[in-house]
Amino acid sequence: MNHLVISDSRAFSEYLSSLAHDYPTVALDIEGEFNLHQYGETLCLIQLFDGDRAAIVDPFPLSNEELQQLFEHPRIEKIMYDAMSDQSLLLKGYGSRIVSIVDLKPAVDLLEFEKRDLGSVLEAALGISVEKKKKFQRYNWTRRPIEPDAIEYALSDVLHLFQLRDVLFEELERRGLTAEYNARNRQVQEREIDVNRAPRLLRSNEVKRMPRTVRTRFEQIYQLRDRHARELNLPPDTVIVKASLFALARGEQQPAGLRPHARVPRAAHARLVAELTSLLAEPSGSAL
Repeated sequence: MNHLVISDSRAFSEYLSSLAHDYPTVALDIEGEFNLHQYGETLCLIQLFDGDRAAIVDPFPLSNEELQQLFEHPRIEKIMYDAMSDQSLLLKGYGSRIVSIVDLKPAVDLLEFEKRDLGSVLEAALGISVEKKKKFQRYNWTRRPIEPDAIEYALSDVLHLFQLRDVLFEELERRGLTAEYNARNRQVQEREIDVNRAPRLLRSNEVKRMPRTVRTRFEQIYQLRDRHARELNLPPDTVIVKASLFALARGEQQPAGLRPHARVPRAAHARLVAELTSLLAEPSGSAL
């Protein structure tokens, strides 16, 4: 698949100028790292299609300010599909919020598609079957160079968004739903994103139903794990697996019984066990 590769400031600036002048609408998607291969959430790849040319942008060499020139450019319209998770990643990690979005997910919701993931919608609306190889669902997008078939996988999400937009908008107009779609699309862009929201696990019913002292202990162990994972730049689950978080908090497992992951250095694991042992010896509720 022919596509532009943009991996430096000069090429990025030239591409943005071309978009703003010649192609004021672009299909946009991103790939990120979400605590699968390293610590935290990271923007790893930007995929774009202007109706004629596909492009991938490597964000690693670019500054936040440069990336904001794309995401926050008010005159470059971005066709996206279900933009909220991308918005959350960019706002939490980069202080940037995408503007001028045409999010097609609200259109799919209004038209009451039976299956609403992008692949199913493309097949239902356009008769296009996009092969989604399972190996890329856990692909390490932080690696360079990115494999050619991984790039093809990433670009497949943007290549059909213009055509999908046209088909969906025609159906919205036919059903008299265009005004409602416009209102919902505005809501997507105006919706508040709580960047300080507690992690999903701490908001889970399993944690909420714990006795107060056990929940406090669980939160302390969770925070300790997070600190070690951040220092090691490893996914938290490689430091302490989720099942052990619960077992440690409930007193069903002792720190010495934790099995070290192969990616955790022996000395780092020993420090972790020592800190956990000290923590669990304290009365529940003591500060870390």
